[in-house]
Amino acid sequence: MAKPIPRKLFLLVTLLALYLTGCASNPPTGPVYDPFENANRKIYAFNTAVDNAVLKPVAKGYRFILPDFVEVGVNNFFSNLDDINVIVNGLLQGKFKQAGSDTGRFLYNSTAGILGLIDFSTRAGMVKHNESFGQTLGVWGIGEGPYLMLPFLGPANGRSSTGLVVETFTTNVDPYLTDNSDALIGLTALELIALRARLLAAGQFLDNAIDPYQTLRDFWVQQHRSATWEGTREVRIGSAYDNDDFDDLDQLDELDELDELDRLDAPGGSDELDELDELDRLDALDNATKPDELDELDRLDALDNATKPDELDELDRLDALDKQSQPDELDAVD
Repeated sequence: MAKPIPRKLFLLVTLLALYLTGCASNPPTGPVYDPFENANRKIYAFNTAVDNAVLKPVAKGYRFILPDFVEVGVNNFFSNLDDINVIVNGLLQGKFKQAGSDTGRFLYNSTAGILGLIDFSTRAGMVKHNESFGQTLGVWGIGEGPYLMLPFLGPANGRSSTGLVVETFTTNVDPYLTDNSDALIGLTALELIALRARLLAAGQFLDNAIDPYQTLRDFWVQQHRSATWEGTREVRIGSAYDNDDFDDLDQLDELDELDELDRLDAPGGSDELDELDELDRLDALDNATKPDELDELDRLDALDNATKPDELDELDRLDALDKQSQPDELDAVD
């Protein structure tokens, strides 16, 4: 008869198979839900016109005038401010280890890096992460909603646009940097221009596309889905290892007990089970009688200690008598 597979081994193999299946899975795919395509295309055309007339020329001039190290410093500054938003959303998504690393990154760059102008953290091997409240909603299971093209802001969906509104009133730190409205407008404009300068190459890619609107839409949706799926996957795997470790150990211990019962219930195991029951009864009886036995031993020890002096006196008398009788015995021998 074949030996049954232990439950612990079966559980471990099953968990490993599920883990490998999850690692091999791909991000969700499917058609883009774009019920407002006609309106979205009009807004896209408006955004493109504004970009060609204002943003793109300014971004090209910005890149042409500023030295590379200044442009890099500006990008580092705004990237460092964005880490506050990344930290908050990392915590909301349950990525506590990542949030701790991002906090260290922010503090390091804000101090040694002179308010983030120098990115020492990346040089030290601390990875830059990107999180948003829209992604957090996706990790929480909120649907992505319809695709939207927002005026001036570009592509979004129902979920990410909700996250954008929340971030504007929560983790947006620009209003806390200055009380001067003109300085705040200038800071926001600088951030927008720096962002547009980084996207000049992407603009050339769209200019060469057959349908720029569809190309941008499909690319953005795929990137957003991938980021949300990856965040959900990290939380799922992290929970399996961080929160269920002790539960898994308890389950494995219970499976060991069940395996032992199966072995005892098998042919030839009933006698062993009876022996174990008998041993349990003997142990219980032994534990119950031990106090009385200990009391009796204490009484005997006390009595023994009390009688020892008399016994010693008796032995002394016997020794003395023995010594007295020894000369007579020697005379008899002579």
